Amino acid sequence: MKNIEHNLQCACVKWFRLQYPNYANNLIAIPNGAKRDPRSGKWYKDEGLMAGAPDLVLLAPDWKAEFHGVGIEFKTEKGKQTDAQKNMETDLKKENNRYLICRSFDDFRNEIEKYLKNK
Repeated sequence: MKNIEHNLQCACVKWFRLQYPNYANNLIAIPNGAKRDPRSGKWYKDEGLMAGAPDLVLLAPDWKAEFHGVGIEFKTEKGKQTDAQKNMETDLKKENNRYLICRSFDDFRNEIEKYLKNK
């Protein structure tokens, strides 16, 4: 299941960087899903890594300046958010950030094109 989400995320990042080269450095990954030993896990947690953080963050306002940025979570067709992810979604939305759950490349492309419409 993780490979499906990984492959989807890689395809979406590649497309985004080709489609929006001026925003290539504004789309960053948050490697929460990586397997780590306890020492590394503590290291990254101390640096600020948080359970529930979205897979990608786009640090750019939408074309209407309604949102500050976007958290993007990749899920398989049947994948569900964890409680930590639901809490993160709520917190990000409280601060005028958009939050997307993308289950396909088309989901991602359509949402990003709407978000960056005139950019």
